[in-house]
Amino acid sequence: MALHTLIPSRALQSKIAHLLDDELPPLGPGTPRSHLEQRLSKVTPEALFKDPVIDPDSAACCLAGIWLWNGFLDRSHELSQSFDTPEAAWWHGIMHRREPDASNAKYWFRKVGDHPLFSTLGERVRLYASKADLPTEAQWLSQCQHWNPSQFIDSCETVRCGSNESLHKIFCEVAAIEWYALFEYCQHLTCGTEKN
Repeated sequence: MALHTLIPSRALQSKIAHLLDDELPPLGPGTPRSHLEQRLSKVTPEALFKDPVIDPDSAACCLAGIWLWNGFLDRSHELSQSFDTPEAAWWHGIMHRREPDASNAKYWFRKVGDHPLFSTLGERVRLYASKADLPTEAQWLSQCQHWNPSQFIDSCETVRCGSNESLHKIFCEVAAIEWYALFEYCQHLTCGTEKN
């Protein structure tokens, strides 16, 4: 996945893209994109999707992801912890990974279980890695067959605390690939267009 396809305005429908900052989210908490807060607070699932909403929990997961992308960790947390689905647990885990609270993030990923999206995400990460110049610390990405959230959490912790900017950029891009895969999956569940 090329960097330009990770930019919301180039990767998503305009009604969704205009709710997301074009800058990739950081590995840590970052700063909320306050210029989007008012717009985000008015969004309803019905207005967000062109197809009818048949799974409100998955629609809320999409909203949790949008809030999270824009750095509103508390708002994302409120939404993701309100539902008992693997996808809500995944958004919850990402939020804690960014917080950063690695042990809590791992707890929520254990609640996700062996998600069917892990294989797809592993393929996407491996494809990305095949086109990137990966330093030694990121070589595991090129062998990713099945997404390993725990390994990614540990890597994000190491990179976030370090000073290697190229490694930081790589892991931010991989986190964005994860975000897009999960958002797309939740969007399909929301509208009953789940891909098998």
